[in-house]
Order: sequence, then structure tokens, then C-alpha cells
Amino acid sequence: MDMDKEVLSGSRILIVDDQEPNVLLLERVLQHAGYKNYLAITDSRQILDQFRTFQPDLILLDLMMPKLDGYAVMRQLNGWIPSGAYLPILVITADASRIAKQKALGLGAKDFLAKPIDTAEATLRVHNLLVTRWLYRQMEHRTELCAELASASKRRLDAALRELDRFAEKGQALAEDLRWLRIQLLHAAEAIERLASEAAGDFAPASSFPSSVPAGLEQAT
Repeated sequence: MDMDKEVLSGSRILIVDDQEPNVLLLERVLQHAGYKNYLAITDSRQILDQFRTFQPDLILLDLMMPKLDGYAVMRQLNGWIPSGAYLPILVITADASRIAKQKALGLGAKDFLAKPIDTAEATLRVHNLLVTRWLYRQMEHRTELCAELASASKRRLDAALRELDRFAEKGQALAEDLRWLRIQLLHAAEAIERLASEAAGDFAPASSFPSSVPAGLEQAT
């Protein structure tokens, strides 16, 4: 895809090889393939400084070098490459033995390029490793985006739950106020009923009084 080519052509490629002819050959391979952003060092002891400043997407690493060989370089890089990150290292070596491959793979190498270098093979291996790097970066970006969206959703949910709790507390207080008012109204109703009953007793109808005339009054008439 066009977008892939544009992204890959801008990838940062670090060449680590003590042999100047090998460096020149690799640079020509990269130029011919359309890569524009590469850096070469012939002193492997500079690897950490260049790694920190250049921040490569791919490392082309020779194994057999004086002072600091490719194995030692990978051991140093292991302390700087973030856990879970995919930073491909393409080992360039004339040693195609099983032991060399196993040792390099154990230290973080992702692929091998045999010497003498075949330019077509080198181009394909560089391309494949950078595509894989780009896909991993896309996956990391999507994972970070999903984590941000999940965090934002969690914050909104927490806020909604706090608001719900606040309304629930208000509702509970309102319910308690209504219960208290009901009790007061019941007491008032009972008091009114009691007063009405007492008032009815004070103003009884005439038929409730005795109708007979006392005996002494009858004789007087």
C-alpha cells in the first residue's frame, strides 16, 4: 500500500559494522530500496549513544566485531528496549552455525543475513522486518487508544454512580421527611377526632336529659 511505502521509507535504520565496505554496500542497498533515514557506525562501542539519540526502527548488526561484538551489543540493548516493544535486529554474519543462530536469537535477533550479502535478499528481509515493526506500532497505538477510551468511560461511569448515590441520599432524606410528616398528620387527626368526640359529649341533645318531674314538684302544683 502507498501509505506503507511512505511510512517505511522514513523508517530509521541503524547500521553497526566495523567493515567500511560492508557499510557502503548496505547503504547502497537501502538507497536503492528507497530508504532515506539511515545511520552507520563502525565502532560498536558507540551503540548506546547512537541508539538513544537516533532511536532506530531497525538495526543491521554485524556479529564479528572487535572490542564489542554483536552479542555484547545485543546484551547492552536489552536494557534499553522497552518490554513488549518490537525492535527488529537483523544480524549480518558469516557464521551460519546453529549455535550462533540460537545464541543471537536468545539475545533478541529477529532475522539473519548471511555474508557475502545478497542485495535482493537483504532488501526483502529489511522490508519484512520494517513491515512487522510498523504493524506492531499500529497495534500498540490501538491498544493505547482502547486503554484511553476505557479509562474515560470508567471516569464517566464513576461520576454517574456518584451522582446516583447523591440522588439516592436526597431521596432517602425526602422519604424520611415524608414519613415524619405523615406521623404528625396522623397525630393531628387523632387529636381532632378526640376533640370532636369531647365536644359532642359537652353539647348532648335535650332528649338525653330525664323527662320525669321530681315528686316534690308534682305535689306543689
